[in-house]
Amino acid sequence: MYDDPEWGDGDYLDRNVAANEIHGVPKPTVKRWSEWKDNGRRIRGEVSTFVADAAISSGMTPTAEPPLSEQWLNDLDQALQALSTHPVPDGGMDAGYVNDGITAFFGIDVNVASVPWTAAHCDLHWGNLTAPRLFILDWETWGRAPAGYDAASLLCATLTHPDTAQRIQGALAKFLDTPTGRIASLAAAVRFLRFADNGELTELALPVRRYGLEIIEQL
Repeated sequence: MYDDPEWGDGDYLDRNVAANEIHGVPKPTVKRWSEWKDNGRRIRGEVSTFVADAAISSGMTPTAEPPLSEQWLNDLDQALQALSTHPVPDGGMDAGYVNDGITAFFGIDVNVASVPWTAAHCDLHWGNLTAPRLFILDWETWGRAPAGYDAASLLCATLTHPDTAQRIQGALAKFLDTPTGRIASLAAAVRFLRFADNGELTELALPVRRYGLEIIEQL
């Protein structure tokens, strides 16, 4: 991993190691690391515990309906619950940036800072989840986010696969079907719509926008 000064300030290079303090979540543990600099870039190499199970997808979205067991869904529910009880870190999502996105994409004013925030992975998608055993990978960007954001992010990444999306929505209803979870869902929708605006994950643009509009009707 490397930290480029052109990317601005941030501590994401330290986040994998910081995630060692999180308990009750199936994930790799960083055992050793070394740092050096090259042309102004801070570079780090890490050695983590081995995860034998493969990532479900090579990208953020599934390429087919993932064969998820009920145990896997239950483990995910428990993992997100455990993560949400970890002390809330200082870094994470920018509430103002999210608010601006909600206004830009949905034409409403929402203050995401007005709802509870918790510790979150902040980049939960199908490339960061393994099966048949659940492990959550890539903790470089974990931090604080509106409660329910991880569940909402995974659901948004699944909307091109309705059967799996329905299962995720049911399994993670405790995070999604609350006033705070609906705000978190709008925050997640904004992230994916920004991807689509930049030419990435364009297949999600329509279903994510529809999902966001459905959420707004429930606010």
